[in-house]
Amino acid sequence: MEPQKKNKPSSLVIILFALIVLMIIIYFILVMFFPTVFEHMNTGDIQPVPDK
Repeated sequence: MEPQKKNKPSSLVIILFALIVLMIIIYFILVMFFPTVFEHMNTGDIQPVPDK
């Protein structure tokens, strides 16, 4: 009997998944230590339309 072959994902998929997880972790670290950087970002809040 020949051994079962493992179905492994390609290295590109593993690298992309690791980069996404790393970016999320870095984002939370930046928010914890540098909250002022993210205070002035546009969050899409509703703003009144100025009259002409």
